[in-house]
Amino acid sequence: MPLRVLIACESSGTVREAFRRRGHDAWSNDLQSADDGSLYHFTDDCLHIIQKNGPWDLVIARPTCTHLASSGARHFAAKRADGRQQQGIAFFLSVVRACEDNAKAWAIENPIGIMSRLYRKPDQIIQPWMFGHPETKATCLWLHGIPLLK
Repeated sequence: MPLRVLIACESSGTVREAFRRRGHDAWSNDLQSADDGSLYHFTDDCLHIIQKNGPWDLVIARPTCTHLASSGARHFAAKRADGRQQQGIAFFLSVVRACEDNAKAWAIENPIGIMSRLYRKPDQIIQPWMFGHPETKATCLWLHGIPLLK
């Protein structure tokens, strides 16, 4: 049975199209238009799309990590001082709540950063090389209703 899927914070369409090729009713969403010009893309805030167009069978979200990722830790004091980090934290947690309320299953993806302490430990930490890519970039996955990646 096809799933109703939202890939939030994606403009490339790569993940959306992988689900569509498998027969799912998959949509992408970003503040930018779809890079591939697809009609299966919402150009809007992901919170509105998750809430307004739910319920979803699956949401995969990649909220902005700019103010949360450990790679930018040297800038955290300035980001806390001007409120950017608090905004990033609030947005991440809002995406989690929207998924909890509007999706049967969900995954939130973000690089190693402060959300492992402020939200909860991730269910899984993956590296691109684990899936056949040469790059290294530790990526946290917070999961609900779906198994760990293999």
